Amino acid sequence: METTASDIITAPVGEFCRLAGLGRTKVYEMLGDGTLASITIGKRRLIVLDSYRKLIERQGSVAPANQPAAAPPRRRDPARFPTS
Repeated sequence: METTASDIITAPVGEFCRLAGLGRTKVYEMLGDGTLASITIGKRRLIVLDSYRKLIERQGSVAPANQPAAAPPRRRDPARFPTS
């Protein structure tokens, strides 16, 4: 039986970091603030991948963070640029 990405429901922290391209510190920060969900079996912590998928869906409905916001219009200094 072949396993696909949609079949996997949890991943260990290290593997999740590699797959998501995130550092361990950021992942634990996201676990701490509730952005990501996890379960613990014995001493092993597993990230619930559905919580990451939902995060991606939420981020997709918001403007991309890596796009800079439009700069506000520059105001002319009347002392430097007289109108008459």
